[in-house]
Amino acid sequence: MGFVEKLVKLGFRNIEIIDDWRHRLSDVKVEKLLALKDSWGLSFVVHAPFDGINISTPQFALRRTSLKLIKKSLYNAYRLDAKVLVLHSGFHSPIDFLKPDTTWRILIKVLKELDRVAGDLGVHVGIENMPANTFALLYTHQDALRVFKDLGSSDNIGLTLDVGHSNTISRCEVFKFMEELGDRIIHVHIHDNKGEEDEHLPLGEGCIEWRDVLKGLGELRLVGGLTVEATRLADALKSFKFLESLS
Repeated sequence: MGFVEKLVKLGFRNIEIIDDWRHRLSDVKVEKLLALKDSWGLSFVVHAPFDGINISTPQFALRRTSLKLIKKSLYNAYRLDAKVLVLHSGFHSPIDFLKPDTTWRILIKVLKELDRVAGDLGVHVGIENMPANTFALLYTHQDALRVFKDLGSSDNIGLTLDVGHSNTISRCEVFKFMEELGDRIIHVHIHDNKGEEDEHLPLGEGCIEWRDVLKGLGELRLVGGLTVEATRLADALKSFKFLESLS
């Protein structure tokens, strides 16, 4: 919890909690986070487990385990009164070469199942667009449009727009996301890069046109707000100060 306390002291009030690896949410951690939430007026977003997780794998046993972990994370989000659970899309399998769209059909089936669970708990699920060249099923705005078309009507499944990830596709991809999927975007990840790799640089150290991006984001109705993604506290603070300089 020391990490969260440091973020609070830096001025952050909307904090994304990673429910994975060393940061897995236990009952003790949830109670401590709730105490901090009450003391500081915090709001939380929870990121579902992602290490080794593939919700679109044709391997039933692996998919069942992935779903078990994600559903537990959904419940943790509910306990923390988090409005959004961030979820990575599934990934292609070699089986797709033999039976095209196998993993895609599984993805839609799984999302419909998670839609029901999320609805019961009152938590939104934000599917995150992934970087280019990762074999992800959702990394372009066209992929996202197809997901929501095939998913159909849903009040609980939306999009976590990762601005940095979209920039690895093209510098205009983030604007296509906002223009064509603005009503589906419920939460946003912001970090910078130079357009070639998912570098997670502080804002202003890459090539993303933040002033224009932030103008577009300001027109969206975000359930989970903005999350500054950084690998170091110092970088998070740089991004925070960069945002202040644009206001």
